[in-house]
Amino acid sequence: MKSSLTKKATTALSPRKQPRQERSSKVVDRILDAALILTREQGTKTPTTLAIAQRAGLSVGSIYQYFPNKEAILLDLARRWLGAFPEVIAKRIAAPRPTNRDEFQQEVDKLFVDTSRLYLDNATLMPVIEAITGNPDLRPIQNEYDDQIIALYAAWLQHVNPALDDGIASRLGVVMMEVGHVCRLVGLKRDRKAFDLIQDDVKTMWLALVDPYLDLN
Repeated sequence: MKSSLTKKATTALSPRKQPRQERSSKVVDRILDAALILTREQGTKTPTTLAIAQRAGLSVGSIYQYFPNKEAILLDLARRWLGAFPEVIAKRIAAPRPTNRDEFQQEVDKLFVDTSRLYLDNATLMPVIEAITGNPDLRPIQNEYDDQIIALYAAWLQHVNPALDDGIASRLGVVMMEVGHVCRLVGLKRDRKAFDLIQDDVKTMWLALVDPYLDLN
């Protein structure tokens, strides 16, 4: 069974056809949009290739021109989800530097509003993300994004305190990313109230963790 899963995962890593023209890119977008809508509507049930094709207004054959199977479609969706986080964190780096704890907490609140929306809107993709984490063939995909997010968190902390050591900033970035992700996954598996409460706890932990290093009044 393990070798079979690995083979499937390896196949899913490579879309069958890369869009090179605007028309092809729009077709791929239609496929991914349809798959995302269906995953949200169907919860834990994985949409079939036929259902994705019907929602996208395409033939199944058109789907297979770009993706070898439905797993490849979901994997591409997961890539897009992971790829949304760097932009959200970068917004906080581009914002004016906070000069006190209240201003920094406001920045943290803004970040959590944006990142929580990504989790809540894409909750049905979390099994895909967890599968990537647990599969040795797919894990490098998440590692790439994890490293980028850690570096951005570190850059954000150094934006707040330019004197913060690189090594410390990176270490704090690891904790911020890991704690934030794992805790919110736990919340998503429960209910919205639990998610919101856990998120508040994560913010409290973040602030307690980084406050000694930010030199804020």
